[in-house]
Amino acid sequence: ITVNYLLETLIKRSFTGEWSHLPAEDVVGALDLGGASAQITFLPGTTIDDSSTRTFLRLYGANYSIYTHSYLCYGQKQALKMLMASLHQGSPTPQQISHPCYPKGYQENVTTADLYDSPCVHAPSTPSPAQVLTVTGTGDPAECSTAIQKLFDFSCGANRTCGFNRVYQPPVRGQFFAFSGLYHDLHLLNLTGGQSLISVNATIWQLCSSSWEKVQKEFLAVNRTHLRDACAASSFALTLLLQGYKFNHETWLNIHFVQQVTNVDVGWTLGYMLNLTNMIPSETPQRVVGLQRSNWIAATVLLAIMVILIFCLLIVICCQKNSFGYERL
Repeated sequence: ITVNYLLETLIKRSFTGEWSHLPAEDVVGALDLGGASAQITFLPGTTIDDSSTRTFLRLYGANYSIYTHSYLCYGQKQALKMLMASLHQGSPTPQQISHPCYPKGYQENVTTADLYDSPCVHAPSTPSPAQVLTVTGTGDPAECSTAIQKLFDFSCGANRTCGFNRVYQPPVRGQFFAFSGLYHDLHLLNLTGGQSLISVNATIWQLCSSSWEKVQKEFLAVNRTHLRDACAASSFALTLLLQGYKFNHETWLNIHFVQQVTNVDVGWTLGYMLNLTNMIPSETPQRVVGLQRSNWIAATVLLAIMVILIFCLLIVICCQKNSFGYERL
């Protein structure tokens, strides 16, 4: 609702006061990535087979049957926690974690208490809270991509289309606006300007291959935590969009990464407020009341006559003043 309200893709008013609905193809989809969950919402244009992913909206007298789903634990913060836990559980040395998404040369210590403090991360056994783990970055983009893909289940049931984790999803359709974490992850790499998927892949691959020293020199204004997570976050975003939501080389260009629309920050809060307070009515607004054509003509003629009379009056006053001056002379 936020994006389409700001873009005026739901309804427009003409100069004469007539309201008109825009074609359904103009309604854009929304891709949101928060810290704990990720959302995809769009108008599929086909029957939605799974009622649990269907939401019905009636706005401005038009019906919208939209596909929407929220993937809990697949927000950026929780996804990176799941990634670290997966790497820990697959490590041959319990106290050592080789992180392929961290730059080569980066090292830090974390405790098992910090690693397994989320309901999205499941420990194989009860870990010692005080156990200290050494995390070492290896800067391997291929291994990083493989590790991230292990967080998803890309298989679908028979005769069924899905996103990931066996959640039903029809094929993506139309234009999409991606915001929040999706925008920030790619904006750091200057990839929000409509670059091709080949260019995006190459830039992320180069970042993930860089050493910690090189990355620090290249991004001086970025804080240490964001810089450490840049490769993992951008790789996760790419995996989510391509393997998760099933965008491809062609439909990738339909994704617009934005922070604002018409100088307004994009987020779920505006749409929630509009829907909650009924600022977007469910029925078509009444036609703007205006004068009939005949009344407009009459008013225009009357105004013209008044202007002519005033002009004539001014001429008479000026002539009288000139005559009075001549008589005195």
